[in-house]
Amino acid sequence: MLWEINLGSPVSGFPISYAVDGKQYVAFGTGNAGTSSHFNRLTPELRPSSGNNLFVFALP
Repeated sequence: MLWEINLGSPVSGFPISYAVDGKQYVAFGTGNAGTSSHFNRLTPELRPSSGNNLFVFALP
């Protein structure tokens, strides 16, 4: 593991990786799509955001 962060919402899809001008990126979406209130009870430390988000991180 290179890095860890709490995004505040469950990941709601598969990550994708791509490169632009030789720089590598990883992107994935978060939000409540496809999750249930049961999941939220299992992870009270996550306070899901009110909408969906797309996070993109550059690799070192």
